Amino acid sequence: MSTKPLLLLLVAAAIALHASTPKCAIASDCTRDSTGLVPLMDLGPGSYLGAQGGLYPLGSNQRPPAHTAAGISIANAITPLDTLGSPDPNGRIVLISIGMSNTTQEFQAFIPKANAASRRNPRVLIVDCAVGGQAANVIRNPNAAYWDSVSARLSRAGSSNAQVQVVWLKEANASPTGAFPASSETLRTNLTSIVRILKQKLPNVRLAYLTSRIYAGYATTNLNPEPYAYESGFAVKWLIESQIRGDSLNYDSQRGPVEAPWLSWGPYLWADGMQPRSDGLTWPCSYFAADGTHPALGARNLVADSLLAFFERDSTTTPWFITTVTAVSEAHGTGRRRITRVYPVPASRVLSVDAAFGSGGPGTLRLYSASGKLVASSPLPGSTTGTTTLRLDVSRLPSGVYYLDYREERDSRAPIGRRIVIAR
Repeated sequence: MSTKPLLLLLVAAAIALHASTPKCAIASDCTRDSTGLVPLMDLGPGSYLGAQGGLYPLGSNQRPPAHTAAGISIANAITPLDTLGSPDPNGRIVLISIGMSNTTQEFQAFIPKANAASRRNPRVLIVDCAVGGQAANVIRNPNAAYWDSVSARLSRAGSSNAQVQVVWLKEANASPTGAFPASSETLRTNLTSIVRILKQKLPNVRLAYLTSRIYAGYATTNLNPEPYAYESGFAVKWLIESQIRGDSLNYDSQRGPVEAPWLSWGPYLWADGMQPRSDGLTWPCSYFAADGTHPALGARNLVADSLLAFFERDSTTTPWFITTVTAVSEAHGTGRRRITRVYPVPASRVLSVDAAFGSGGPGTLRLYSASGKLVASSPLPGSTTGTTTLRLDVSRLPSGVYYLDYREERDSRAPIGRRIVIAR
């Protein structure tokens, strides 16, 4: 999935926040507002020191269709679990963060935004398990104290290791050394160990979304400056590509022992300081703390908003992150037309919809993409009794999660809806 549609939604908010931020320099060196490096998503099939750009193989920013289809299949199978890891309709779908200081600061900004989101599945429990100082070169050890802290935080939230099914992972090596590509290969090796540990410590984890570092050009310490922050994107890219190729990190039990969760990019957020990325993203110096490395309020909110946009729209997150009913219950009121059956699910060519009604008036059946775009519709004439079957041609729509709703023209109440999946 390309990150461009997500960031376009956030640029206006980012500009507004920047305008309201004091102009004084609060980071270590605000003169370093560009490095000349090209974001991976803009580099595309071009190269950086011999390494091809793009977020995914062949310089593409789109997840390979087969990998996306596998992720959707896993996402559709995610269901609430109890603390022992058994399916329970009253249980939880637990999403956690794994990582270092930047990760916890950004995820702490994300949690209240996500909890307030009207479309969030109420069964989703979000727990911040990232801890300051816990860099990739530390937590790559399965015996590191960090992993005990993960269990402790889950316990304090009323959850458990067995209840976690989804992870947001953002990591870097502290005080990296060496030249590219060796330095990024070291980070990739550490990330490989970490995602294997995830499966060992969190037995029901199914999906892991990774984000690399944001801009670090303003930093003057050796904690994780440029170009290491930029180059961390290659470590994430290579990690995900190794799973896509089938080299290692198997996530499919039908192919052998499961070594790791299914991996994908989350939002990719590196931009070259104040040099606008192709989608307009920039990183003002005022968004950073005094060390130029850690995020201040501006950066925390931008990352949090990007995460929320990603979880609300990606085809592998909407099946479990978004509530399965788009509005009110179908049992709401009497005399309303009801969607009684939608088939086949997943659909590939024609989607059939059975509707029952009592005294409903004319209305419209609408099909929306996960981003809210209307992609198909069919009018329903007014009638007083009976059932009807409508068919929507979905053969030209890409695979993904869609939302089907019916709205009566003279009914002010929210539409009655169903979530469906279209697959190829």
